[in-house]
Amino acid sequence: MSTYLYAWNPNRWNWFDQPEAICRIGDGEQYDLYWSCGNTKKISVGDTFFLIKLGVEPKGIIGCGYVSSPPYPLLHWDEEKAKKGLTALRTDLLFKVLSETPIISIEQLQNWYPDYNWSPRASGLSVPEPIARELFTQIQGSPAFGFSIPSVNEVRLYAEGKSKTVTTKTYDRSPLARQACIEHYGHTCCVCGFNFEKAYGQLGANYIEVHHLKPVADIGEEYLIDPIEDLRPVCANCHRMLHKQRPPLLVEELLTHNPELHVPWNQSG
Repeated sequence: MSTYLYAWNPNRWNWFDQPEAICRIGDGEQYDLYWSCGNTKKISVGDTFFLIKLGVEPKGIIGCGYVSSPPYPLLHWDEEKAKKGLTALRTDLLFKVLSETPIISIEQLQNWYPDYNWSPRASGLSVPEPIARELFTQIQGSPAFGFSIPSVNEVRLYAEGKSKTVTTKTYDRSPLARQACIEHYGHTCCVCGFNFEKAYGQLGANYIEVHHLKPVADIGEEYLIDPIEDLRPVCANCHRMLHKQRPPLLVEELLTHNPELHVPWNQSG
């Protein structure tokens, strides 16, 4: 099992559903997202990874977990390159830990391991085994971020159970579909108009949950979610109420239970 360093620069890519991802991972839910791995093709399912935030202070490792797919090509993450039809390699990352602020700062990393490049120009940089072991042990054993370690076989079984269908024009059930929904509709609940940032200030910035209009459990493996047609941003309270029955209530039906909740909201964006 090898370990690789993946990089995220918020100046180059806006991770819209990161706040929701942090909450889900903190609650012990599964969360995976495909990520550029540079030109590295030797990454395997079950390998471990660290995610380092660069470009914006504070910098440092903000996440770690397990690789849940071999590398595969998708349209380039850079919009200009994507328009030219260029592709880039991705791997799926199954996060076990994710934090808004660094768990280990880049200053600490540079002091502890000065011979390693902690500011790579691309993802997919191999991390020497002694460094990876020490960092994983520190994160896994911390009171705030400790997690149970799955076996390589468990990661492989998880990877095999996922839908493999991904295209450049449609979305599967990955977090990228939620991200596209939030990018289109924003962070305000489509039922009651609640906005976490308005209520809680910076603590609630960029947070909202996403509701599947078609229940995930009822979607076939070959169905590809349209994030604009099939998803809606909702607050936690409205999300729970929508799922109080099966099949879930329609957004319009929930409004009839408490007409005072309704605020003008443009569902077409």
